[in-house]
Amino acid sequence: MPCGIIYSAEFAEFLRRKHGAEERAHPGEVLSLEYLRCREGPRAGTAWWQLVWVPLFSAPSEHRFQIGGTEVFIHRQSRRGLMNHLLHYAEGQVVVKG
Repeated sequence: MPCGIIYSAEFAEFLRRKHGAEERAHPGEVLSLEYLRCREGPRAGTAWWQLVWVPLFSAPSEHRFQIGGTEVFIHRQSRRGLMNHLLHYAEGQVVVKG
């Protein structure tokens, strides 16, 4: 992707299925990929990710990207944390490889 995030075909398919299953319940919203990594303290190195639906008006178009054929909002901080990392889906789980 132009923002430096790498994704596998399996991850793109996971997003496509999730979007297809949930989009009717979320008119006027877009999927948002959020990623946080703790840098210091007792949880240093621990990372979390989540997909949530957010209103389109709070997701500027310049921060929306196509993963496969699915539009996803990725906040600047999440893009920074995922830059040069691979998003993959295997065995029922999303895996971030760096």
